[in-house]
Amino acid sequence: MASKDPIVCHVCGFKNEPGTERCVSCGARLEAVQVEYTAEEEAARANQQEGFSILWVILAFVVYVVLQGLIIGVLPLAIPAYDPQGFAGLAISVGVWFVGGIAVGFISPGKTFLEPAVGALVAAIPTIVYLKWSTPDGFEPSLIAYVVGGMMGVMISLFGAFLGEQVQRMTRGHAKRR
Repeated sequence: MASKDPIVCHVCGFKNEPGTERCVSCGARLEAVQVEYTAEEEAARANQQEGFSILWVILAFVVYVVLQGLIIGVLPLAIPAYDPQGFAGLAISVGVWFVGGIAVGFISPGKTFLEPAVGALVAAIPTIVYLKWSTPDGFEPSLIAYVVGGMMGVMISLFGAFLGEQVQRMTRGHAKRR
């Protein structure tokens, strides 16, 4: 199956229509850079991110911070027995980042796998600072435990974003979307 993407000239970078033999801008031959994809290659390309949007990083960060503020900051005020401190609070945050990754992956208009992970990386910093500050002395894990937990959250948010994208494709009928 031939690719329907524009052919980018390897000499000048101009985007030419598919099937063009010479670059419209500079005249370079394009046949050497035209690509025919097999069905397997097309399927593999379906799950590759094609761009990066700082807007979705910011949105993911806001989603994570708001959810964490509710679950780690506000909920303990309403339920005194609920005490998410230390590593337990970070484990809860990992779950929040997973659910947030699914949400951002689902609502984003394109393939956004990296943005929720970067948002989780940024959200891990205030989370770790808050949890270290709010956990009583003698009960808090080491800084490396917090960092490892934060990195686990980043990886889990990436997986959540991928799942959100898959759910979006199945529910909205975008199985062939680019």
